[in-house]
Amino acid sequence: MEKQYLKIQSLGEIETEAFTLLGASSKRGDETKIGYFGSGLKYSIAALLRNNIDFKVFSGEKEIKFSVMKKRFRDNDYLSICVNGVETSMTTTMGGADWDIAFAPIREIYSNALDECDNVVLEYATNLKGESGTTTFLIEKTQGVEHFYKNFMSYFCDKNPNVLSSNKYASIYPCPKDDGIRLFRKGILCYHKKLKSLFHYNSSEFTINESRVLNAEYSAKISIAKAWKEVNDNSLILELLTGLNGGNSGYYEHGLDFSTWVSFSQSWFDVCKNLKFIPAEILVFAEEKDTIGRYILPKNLLMALNRQFDGLDILGLTKNDEAEPYIEVQNPSSILVNKVIDAVSKLNDTRYKHRLSNPIIKYVRFEKDTVLGMADDGKILLSTKLDTKSVDEIAKVIIEENEHNITGFNDETRIFQNHLFDLYYDELIK
Repeated sequence: MEKQYLKIQSLGEIETEAFTLLGASSKRGDETKIGYFGSGLKYSIAALLRNNIDFKVFSGEKEIKFSVMKKRFRDNDYLSICVNGVETSMTTTMGGADWDIAFAPIREIYSNALDECDNVVLEYATNLKGESGTTTFLIEKTQGVEHFYKNFMSYFCDKNPNVLSSNKYASIYPCPKDDGIRLFRKGILCYHKKLKSLFHYNSSEFTINESRVLNAEYSAKISIAKAWKEVNDNSLILELLTGLNGGNSGYYEHGLDFSTWVSFSQSWFDVCKNLKFIPAEILVFAEEKDTIGRYILPKNLLMALNRQFDGLDILGLTKNDEAEPYIEVQNPSSILVNKVIDAVSKLNDTRYKHRLSNPIIKYVRFEKDTVLGMADDGKILLSTKLDTKSVDEIAKVIIEENEHNITGFNDETRIFQNHLFDLYYDELIK
């Protein structure tokens, strides 16, 4: 049976120096291009030679021939790469193990072809010749090469028509079942793990190392989150929320950082205004009845939504990002209620009554056991754990939270501390 080769052909005739000048790249600084290190093509050739994969390269109709020459350096043997019979300073060890999978050299060759023209030829061929005005790579059809060809869309998304949404930060694609997370940089796969994911993503903002592998996963998650915030498709937003519903882990998207300055689109409000939410992080102190009918989502996402939009039903969050999450208790213990009534009455019998005008008091469970009170938009929130405290201690908590409401100063700040000292000093000199 005649041996088959994978043919990758693009317009323009490649120069021999592209295989010999390490670090030389005409694409560095050009944001429209995929490659910029000037090493990938050399690493590809080294990997093909190292793994004994037969290949041919044609610049126009002229073949560029590659061979190896055995060399010895400091008691170690190396195979030096020769181009058209001329020895170079490069060896077959270049690139390392990251380039030994079939996808790595093909990815680089195909990426270079894309940088030269849009209509790259990718097909099997038995005619081992080049054509005038083109650059042609012919790579032996091995098991790894065949897997790549059959699963082309898993490695390159530039020809994938199923893009769900696209903006300046990233494009969003469907994720086949059990495929894991795939990130593409400028259409080329740069990250793949078996971690469950709701979608795949392509972005020119992803940064890669010289092995063409993602090297800053956290910044990639920020880019993906920014892309999601600009989505204008209501059904796609709802699909994301439904997929994330139930916790704050399990899917790649659970780890996205939505705290960036980019604003959510109006579509996000249109979807979320009709839903009810609860942060997954506060489930530890929530009761089952608190979660009924609510989407359980990561706190990071809900805080970002709550910060931008008014009127969303998010249990436990306030407009103040520094505030502790809480859940309101509808039926606090009578012991606590009576103690609070006594504390307010006691304060109204002092000169402080002029600063305490019909306080709105709510009883809550805080995420942190150490938090006993909090001011929230004119209301005084008191922890149900105060039922073990004395009336005097409860009165002090009410004073502190009331002063937060009056001044707007945050807790544990010098300006609030100075305010309390001023009040204390005024009382002294009276």
